[in-house]
Amino acid sequence: MESFFHTLEVELVHRTRFETLDQAGREVFAYIKTYYNRQCGHSVIGSPRTGRAKICVNLYPPKRGKIMTARCAFSDTPRDRFLRGEEPPPGCLEEAVLSSWRRLRDRAPEEAARPVPRERLSANRLLAGIAATGTLILGSIRLILGRNHPVAIVLTDSDLIIHSVAGDRSFVERLDAAGLGEGRSAVEDALGTNAIDLCLRERRPMVTSSWHHVRVDLTNTMIAAAPLFGLNTALHGTIALVSDASVGTDTLSGLALLCAESTSAQMGAVETSGNLDRMLVEQRAIIDSISDGLLVVDEDGRVRHMNAPAGRILTLNPEHSVGRRFAELLDFEPIIAPIFRTGIGYYDRELIIDSSRRHLHLIDTAIPIKDAHGKVQSVVNTFREFNRAKRIAQQIAGSPVRYTFEDIIGTSDCLRHAIGDARKAALGTANILLNGPSGSGKEVFAQAIHAHGDRRDAPFIAVNCAALPRELIESELFGYVAGSFTGAQKGGRPGKFEMASGGTIFLDEITEMPLDLQAKLLRVLQEREVTRIGATRPIPVDVRVIAASNRNLKDSIARREFRDDLYYRLHVVSITIPALKDRKSDIPMLATHFLRKYAASAGKPVFTISDGALRSMAEYDWPGNVRELENTLERLVVLSDGTEIQRFDPPGDARPPTSPSPAMPPALKSLREHERDVIAATLIHMDHNVTKAAEILGIARPTLYSKIRDYGIVLQRTGSDVASRI
Repeated sequence: MESFFHTLEVELVHRTRFETLDQAGREVFAYIKTYYNRQCGHSVIGSPRTGRAKICVNLYPPKRGKIMTARCAFSDTPRDRFLRGEEPPPGCLEEAVLSSWRRLRDRAPEEAARPVPRERLSANRLLAGIAATGTLILGSIRLILGRNHPVAIVLTDSDLIIHSVAGDRSFVERLDAAGLGEGRSAVEDALGTNAIDLCLRERRPMVTSSWHHVRVDLTNTMIAAAPLFGLNTALHGTIALVSDASVGTDTLSGLALLCAESTSAQMGAVETSGNLDRMLVEQRAIIDSISDGLLVVDEDGRVRHMNAPAGRILTLNPEHSVGRRFAELLDFEPIIAPIFRTGIGYYDRELIIDSSRRHLHLIDTAIPIKDAHGKVQSVVNTFREFNRAKRIAQQIAGSPVRYTFEDIIGTSDCLRHAIGDARKAALGTANILLNGPSGSGKEVFAQAIHAHGDRRDAPFIAVNCAALPRELIESELFGYVAGSFTGAQKGGRPGKFEMASGGTIFLDEITEMPLDLQAKLLRVLQEREVTRIGATRPIPVDVRVIAASNRNLKDSIARREFRDDLYYRLHVVSITIPALKDRKSDIPMLATHFLRKYAASAGKPVFTISDGALRSMAEYDWPGNVRELENTLERLVVLSDGTEIQRFDPPGDARPPTSPSPAMPPALKSLREHERDVIAATLIHMDHNVTKAAEILGIARPTLYSKIRDYGIVLQRTGSDVASRI
């Protein structure tokens, strides 16, 4: 007897209607019996591998002699059992999927957020470039899967926002209804368990199929997603293949992995190209932002790049110069030309170029760029104007200006008169001559004048003429060019006058300058230009000169030790700084100041000084002036056990005799013996500090050393002598 099958499809949702498979069978049996009004029997056929079952119902007597069998697809998947409270057996499914189920157990998926505006999607240029090739990728996948299987390519960014969906129109619309549309979010909270979210969490390929999904509208869908890695393992998003559940899991996941690898390679190439473009733009911005001139010349002598400062210094248009031969742009032979032949560059070379159209004074550096065989391919040439380099050097090498007129302590009339004259002179540009004994504070006045004038922000260069060896004083003051004498620095060196240009130069102990150099100094003051040793081209300088002397210059002129014409050139404004013995009323203020200063440096409480000690100080003549007073108070602070200076004893050679004895007159000594005793006493008083002793004795330090050796005086002080300035 011929039989046929009539299929009755009834959708049964196990978790909401039935507790067991048998209960489902009975429900279907009762439904069919009532519907067909026939006797019938039923049987249940299960498939433990897929978790699905068939309920077969046999109807008899058969309709028109036939047997009718009703088949009903029934779901009893691990997900359904999990939702009933049963834990899946180990190894049944991916741990990542099970973790997602656990996170969603007590909460239903949220409604999908509103799509992201297309402007935001198009702003991701990296994914936009990948999406443009989606059609080609989709065509290849269709050839593999066959045209009967719907498939779509879904691109998401690192925030799981779906950037694009490519595929058959009807299938794309179906996915959009299920929440997998362009601009929507694929996060677990919105879409439930899905491979796209798990892929981004796990940073590895993931596959979810029908019963893995919590959303009902995804139960017949398979998703295979793979991460998109860029350079340095940066995760840019995911690429996913979405198809129906009939496609094999291995097939779809393999295709998704291949798509991810090819897409990641494409993204890496795009990133590399973008990084190179960005680096090029950044490098050009850096080159154009530096203040030094920079140009690149290739082996054919053509300019490959020139920044704006280079064009300004060389009076060239950078845009019009690129591509042209460098030699054709200049009216002089390029200095860098020999480097292509020798392969040897140079650093910080001073260049002076005088041509018909250009007068350049530069600090130049040229670096050859060579290939693997050592051949010079190009030369990178950087240069800056010498005056700019000089200003930088002045800020580093210039003497620090620490004193102003407010730092000068005292209220005596003679001191106030000197300060008043100095304030007036500071506002002008005339040369100034400071007269005063050693230790009276001539450099303090010089710094205060500089700080009070218009050149306060320019360099202040202090030169002690007595401290410079005679054979070096000219090179120190006026500079030299390369090869001018043995031991000269390669490339030459500017002198103190060049370093001080725009500011002030302080020439201390001007009377110690040799007569031949006085003539050269006179010319510098008259012409306002210096000529380096070994050079023929003068260099203009704008410098204010403050000279100082502790001797009577007119007496030096009479002894032919100082030029009278130089004296009159310096003696435009003359200021006399009083000795301490002429302003003893200032001693209490000075003593209080120095006691506080050295008590703080020694970590001791603030010292006071008794009236008796102040009277003793006022009776002493202080041949070393303020410097001697400062050194004396520093010694008293260091050696004192208390916090008050109760007495002051003048140095032994200056203390008046208490009870002269007429019966025992002092023994007569030769002038040489007297000189030796005075030098020895001064050294003892100054703690064997040769510099300070020389200042008190009024002689140069080399002269004092010579006399020490001549008299056989032993220096007991260790360490280096450091000049102390007031």
